[in-house]
Amino acid sequence: MDSSLNTVILGSLQTIGSALTPGEERTGPVVTRETVERAGRPLILIDVPVTGDQATAIAFGRNGNAETWITRNGVTFTLKGGALFSTRGLGPDLLSATTAGIETALPQRASAKYARDLRFIGGDESIQKFRFYCELVNEGPEDRVVLQLRHSTTRMRESCYALEGSRSFTNLYWVGSDGMLWDSRQWVSEMAQYVTIQRLHR
Repeated sequence: MDSSLNTVILGSLQTIGSALTPGEERTGPVVTRETVERAGRPLILIDVPVTGDQATAIAFGRNGNAETWITRNGVTFTLKGGALFSTRGLGPDLLSATTAGIETALPQRASAKYARDLRFIGGDESIQKFRFYCELVNEGPEDRVVLQLRHSTTRMRESCYALEGSRSFTNLYWVGSDGMLWDSRQWVSEMAQYVTIQRLHR
């Protein structure tokens, strides 16, 4: 690993996902735009509001259209077409999520309706599956600033609800004209709630 990229990774919090308890208040971002540009590598910034944790992550592997990113302490986030497919290491992880409907529509900034199955581990260690019915809506153009860099994007809103019970969530995505997802707020699980994922460098 070259020294510039190592500087970025060392800027990540090592405690992300270690426990879902409020963390210490941050005084600033864990990485700067100058450091990102110096590294010159694909990077994302993960923020877990429920704990206050924040970390950078680098591309770790790709399997078809599934791209996995990893933080310094081994927490991983796998995305398909920008949509969150799974997490590992947060504790209350998202084991997997079907993304067939959204991974096609999202980069094209197209409205769509589809079903999504989300899987989690229950308190008794059993795997729980919930089916959600979702609608993706194009809410129009919106400039989005990600770590001091402004992007021209389209804001997409994904509203999902379960027919059984009262579970629901709303994800937000900011997509560039070339399909690049620059910013998003996505649901993980009941305990982890939402994470924000920002693309810092292509």
